[in-house]
Amino acid sequence: MERIESERLYLRPFGHGDAEAVWAYRSLAEVARYQYWEPYTPEDARSFIERYAGQVPGENQTWTGLAVVLKATGTVIGDCAFYLDGDRAEIGCNISPAYQRRGLAREALQTLVAYCAEVYKVALIRGITDSRNLSSIRLQESLGMVRDRTFENRIQCKGETCTEYRFEGDCRAIFSPERTTI
Repeated sequence: MERIESERLYLRPFGHGDAEAVWAYRSLAEVARYQYWEPYTPEDARSFIERYAGQVPGENQTWTGLAVVLKATGTVIGDCAFYLDGDRAEIGCNISPAYQRRGLAREALQTLVAYCAEVYKVALIRGITDSRNLSSIRLQESLGMVRDRTFENRIQCKGETCTEYRFEGDCRAIFSPERTTI
């Protein structure tokens, strides 16, 4: 996989030169708030890149991480990931706060869903989010995903009791092939 393009973005495998960009947004408390991980150190960012650089997408039943890159500047502005499970995939996304509220997370996830549907024949997309993460909930709903009311997972995360929600959506309803180039 070289890259997957949309109107303003492309998604590509991480390279060794991406550690500083990843550290820049994953080191922020506001980005890490609803994640399982703490704000990144430079070493965390290097380890993240080592884990994902050179990875073959969708291989070995592990998460596949991709850099979200702004086409106009070539800047890594975030990351997205997917985990394949038969004809289903779980997706996730982190975007630097400097690039939020512009529809870029939605565009990145639509592009990722199109890729999963076309390349891996995924029919159902899932996303898990902390019930307090209203931005993530709105993002998933904007993609046409709906909350699975049968799933509520109470966990301990960062010393707090949290409730996770799962959202699901039909891949065909989420992406428009004429808007995304694979």
